[in-house]
Amino acid sequence: MNKKVEKKQKIYDDKEDIDIRNIAHYKNSSQVLLLFILIVLFGFTLFNSFMYIGKYYLNKNKLNDGIETIEIKNNKSSIFINNEGEFNKKIESLENDEFLIERKSSISIQTNNDIKDTNIVKFDVKYNILENSFSGNSISKEDSDIRVRFAYSFDNENWTYVNNVISTYEGTLSPMTDNYYDIAGVVSTLKVLTNYELSSAPGEIITMYLKSETVIKKAEYNVGNNIKASLRIDYKESV
Repeated sequence: MNKKVEKKQKIYDDKEDIDIRNIAHYKNSSQVLLLFILIVLFGFTLFNSFMYIGKYYLNKNKLNDGIETIEIKNNKSSIFINNEGEFNKKIESLENDEFLIERKSSISIQTNNDIKDTNIVKFDVKYNILENSFSGNSISKEDSDIRVRFAYSFDNENWTYVNNVISTYEGTLSPMTDNYYDIAGVVSTLKVLTNYELSSAPGEIITMYLKSETVIKKAEYNVGNNIKASLRIDYKESV
């Protein structure tokens, strides 16, 4: 008996290929989207990094613009001195009644915790006049064309003015009204504080601020005059 052979027609089902293509397309789209997100995040991070670096160097330059920073470490403490630097003022106009030039310096002492005794630091405060074309007076004048006064503070808000005789390499200067000193024609170093002692207990941080206020009187004959000076703190020793 002959067997009847039926031919089976092979039906091609492309649904599986379509699903595979859809999955591949989805994966490709996801990868493209992920790559795009990564590029955006990288660009954002890079932009912020450049901004941060730019601000860092800008602030650093501002901090170091005319400021001398000194760090001294010993077995007792860490000492930080900030001297704002010299100024050079030339009178070019008569816009103001007076010209005020203010400079600040500071010294900070951080005594180690394991120190048994109080730490004492000695330093000098000087006002160095390098150039001064204002005509000098044979006797100090209350209304001098240029005068200066000095003050110190421990909170940078409440100030105590120096009111003692200040020595220079050539002589001495006596305080006048409102604690001003006549510096017309003076080209020297004013020894504002000498061998000044600042103490701090173990673990204590003490900061002392100092400032100079240089005042120039408004006068037509002062136009063209200049003064170049600086207020600085000079460390001497720790006791």
